[in-house]
Amino acid sequence: MLQAQNVSVFFGSQQVLHDVSLKITAHSRLGLVGANGGGKSTLLKCLMGELTPSEGEVNRLPNVRIRCLTQNPELNPSFTLQEELYSVFTEVNDAKSEEAALLGKLEHLNGKAYDEALNRIATLQETLDRLGAKELDAKISRMVTGLGFALHELERPVHKFSGGWQMRINLAKVLLQGADVILMDEPTNHLDMEACEWLEGFLREYPGGLLVVSHDRRFLDEVVTEIAELERGHLTLYGGNYSYYVEERERNRELQQAAADRQEKNLKAQMAFVERFRASATKSTQAKSREKQLAKIERIEAPQAELKRLHFQFPLANPSGREVLEINKIAKAFGENKEHQLFSDVSAKLEWTKDAPQRVFILGANGCGKTTLFKLLMGLETPDTGTITFANRVELGYYAQHQLQILDPQKTVFETLEEAMPPTHQSEVRGVLGRFLFTADQVFKKVDVISGGEKGRLAMAKLMVGGPNTLLLDEPTNHLDTPAQEAVESAIRAYQGTVLCISHDRYFIQSLATQIWEFDNGRLITFEGPYNQYLEKRNLLLMQSRKQAGIKPSANTASTTNAEGGGDSKAQRRQLKTLQKQLKAVEKAVETLTKERDALMEEMAHPRVAKDYLALDRMGQELEAINLKLSGEESHWELLSEEFEALNS
Repeated sequence: MLQAQNVSVFFGSQQVLHDVSLKITAHSRLGLVGANGGGKSTLLKCLMGELTPSEGEVNRLPNVRIRCLTQNPELNPSFTLQEELYSVFTEVNDAKSEEAALLGKLEHLNGKAYDEALNRIATLQETLDRLGAKELDAKISRMVTGLGFALHELERPVHKFSGGWQMRINLAKVLLQGADVILMDEPTNHLDMEACEWLEGFLREYPGGLLVVSHDRRFLDEVVTEIAELERGHLTLYGGNYSYYVEERERNRELQQAAADRQEKNLKAQMAFVERFRASATKSTQAKSREKQLAKIERIEAPQAELKRLHFQFPLANPSGREVLEINKIAKAFGENKEHQLFSDVSAKLEWTKDAPQRVFILGANGCGKTTLFKLLMGLETPDTGTITFANRVELGYYAQHQLQILDPQKTVFETLEEAMPPTHQSEVRGVLGRFLFTADQVFKKVDVISGGEKGRLAMAKLMVGGPNTLLLDEPTNHLDTPAQEAVESAIRAYQGTVLCISHDRYFIQSLATQIWEFDNGRLITFEGPYNQYLEKRNLLLMQSRKQAGIKPSANTASTTNAEGGGDSKAQRRQLKTLQKQLKAVEKAVETLTKERDALMEEMAHPRVAKDYLALDRMGQELEAINLKLSGEESHWELLSEEFEALNS
């Protein structure tokens, strides 16, 4: 459906893409990876037709609908969320507008004009049925709830959503349009874990082709079936997901290097024979013949050296000692009268041992209190009740999610790091910056003008030279490309101090976590063990926590009610019985509404009604109201069914 053939792109004398060929079909699940600046955005622009290649061409089949998710959403700030999402259904909106205009004119028409208007209205209704107009409310409801919005926020103006939530609105608009091919640039940015998992499930079932640019390695593992790697402008395709690509790429490099080494060894031996017997009276003919054969041999190229990558470690000059942190029954609320309770009765304890340094990952939905907890730990805010105690020998290092919170935008890169280091020679400062990929004149740029990834690397360099024994890391892999993420991961794994980290990067968490803390309904669940073990027991832990808090399970908590490992079987049976009753009631309501809808549609199709515009208008409004109720009941049934299956499994 979409194909790039031998595409090359030059910007001046710099060649960004080299003879790139790529095909996207209706079944493609393609992940595009590579270091920042490697040409991924340029290739996307070529595929979208926003940039004409210097050489080669991009072809698409006629009538193929292509949509692209970018990092710069174009939204109408005066629209509500619902209006913004409805705006993508242009055919539906045009048909409804024309239908409404015709209905408004009917009372002033007669004779042939009246009949023509009625026929046109019938045609428009057929068009709306074909476009699935009646299902749009339910479709939008499922989309917004999947991406983390509350249904009541459909009436909220777009301009009142934060930048991150506006990115989600943009994502919803792209997904709702139902394109034949979707090109997605970092779709999981600004999504929490639950929204990421929902999006993964949605895209796995999506009927069109996908090309995804992402640094989210877990997302690529779950969604794509093929990886396209852009390195130095050249594209290489690998079958399989991201994990397979990493292994296959390394295996290919090793095989290529071994083959090149074997050939080089053989060629040297052959050339030695030629040189030895070139002037020999008896073997010169043989030597010349072999020399001609060698000239015809196609050389196997050794794999290109790896691109310069970020590599560093966090030193640990002064260990913290066994006691690190004790959080005792803290609470935090906001508002003039503290009416908005963020969390309460939060307690946790951290200890350090040389043989088993702890790496705690703090999870929870956006806005649950993770960053607020970090501010409390840093002393930037104080708890309403309770205490936070660090041991005397603890030396904190803080990495903020938004780097300008800890970096002065008016200082240069060099000045920023120089101030964080003990008095030292400029060459040593530049040496450290070089390890973080700041070279030449880049070190004299102001922080305000460098990219998000560069800010992240600078903040990490500043953290490293400080030598803390306890790290507080708030989304440390955000804005970093995959090689930089891997470098941060390696540095944390080798670090012998204590780490508390907020992250939505599930690949990162799985690789490093020794403990999991998760906020849920204002309470903190703590679990000692790796992430995969936590996931196995998460549902049970959540249910136990909510039971202690007196929170009753509801249809909105369907995904977290499966009591693994036993649980309270009597309570579970009671809950199953209640759910069965609720399901039967909803099923009955759906059946009743369906009968009402069918009867009304049958009446509207009767010839005597077809010419009664007042009756037709009234029945149309009744039908719209019934369809709205029916969509709501069907969505309710789906939620109850999911909860029933989760609890019964």
